[in-house]
Amino acid sequence: MESNKDEALRCLAIAKNSFEAGDLSKAKRLAEKSKRLYPTAQVEQFLLITKKTKDPIQDRPHQKTSSSNLKQPKESKLAERKYSTDQISAVKAVLSCSGDYYKALSVERTATDKDIKKAYRTKALLFHPDKNNAPGADEAFKLIAKAYDVLSNSNERAIYDSSNCTENRNMRTSSSFYQPSHAYNRRYRQEVSPEDLFNMFFNGGGMPSSFGTSFHTNQSRHHSARHQKYQRQQQYTRQSQKQNQKKNQYAKQQEEGLAKYFPLFIILIILVFSSLFSTQDEPLYTFQPAASNTYKRTTSRNYVDYYVNPNTFIGKVGNSRYRLKRAEKQIEVDWVGELRKNCNREQKQRGYRSSKRPPSCDAYDRLSRRV
Repeated sequence: MESNKDEALRCLAIAKNSFEAGDLSKAKRLAEKSKRLYPTAQVEQFLLITKKTKDPIQDRPHQKTSSSNLKQPKESKLAERKYSTDQISAVKAVLSCSGDYYKALSVERTATDKDIKKAYRTKALLFHPDKNNAPGADEAFKLIAKAYDVLSNSNERAIYDSSNCTENRNMRTSSSFYQPSHAYNRRYRQEVSPEDLFNMFFNGGGMPSSFGTSFHTNQSRHHSARHQKYQRQQQYTRQSQKQNQKKNQYAKQQEEGLAKYFPLFIILIILVFSSLFSTQDEPLYTFQPAASNTYKRTTSRNYVDYYVNPNTFIGKVGNSRYRLKRAEKQIEVDWVGELRKNCNREQKQRGYRSSKRPPSCDAYDRLSRRV
């Protein structure tokens, strides 16, 4: 609803001008449209005024005959107007577009609001009846106005695009004027006349023009406000694009930096894993000096000698007497196992008939009783 506010205010401004010009029916019609688009207190107040006002045209029926009397010299004057073959070709080209509003304005479907406004300015000046006297110029001028009125409104443009997406693929005839986009034409009815739109576009924008009457001041401000809003949107879009480009460049630089140091990370990970696995393969203690276990220690209870790596052993046991006691207990148990293995091996080597026991067996017997 908020998106139709600008269009509603524009219709209300045109309705006020029509009311001041004495066209009460047109003023009521445009005020009703403004109310449908975006209800405001201003339009409600204006509708009350129009309901209380009588139509001066209905009160003066005798003016109809006088206007018909003036019509004949005007028509004879129009018959004397001249036009060129280029103007005829241009009119035929526009009329052949029928309901294809993009083609009528000579713009792409991806055209922006700025492109559509620029195209309308060019076409409207080219086909205005006061400048182009070729047959059909008035119809071409109306078609251009209708095309701009639809494509300049985001809601109307979306409805037009959706209703013509399928129809334009299936219907490609050119038998009469305004033939394509039937589905859209049933929903849309242009209530702003082409002349009012032309005056709003040129006279309302402060540009000099020899066509029609001057437009109201508040419509000029309204058009300027819409233009400023469009410029702010464009500026915001450009700023967003610049920010996105900076973010993409920063991300790309980070990726390139990580790619440079990636081999170093791999080497570091390999070194860490190799050191971890190497320390896990080392025994905490041995009963003979080894590559890393070179520091000799003795259990406090049964005086069993063993060798350790000081750094590793302290890291496991620390300063805890309880852990040291448990470790030495396990060391003595393991040493008893070693003595038993040696005893069995020496007995097998000497044979079962030998009466003398090996020294390892005596040591095993003595230690196993205490452990």
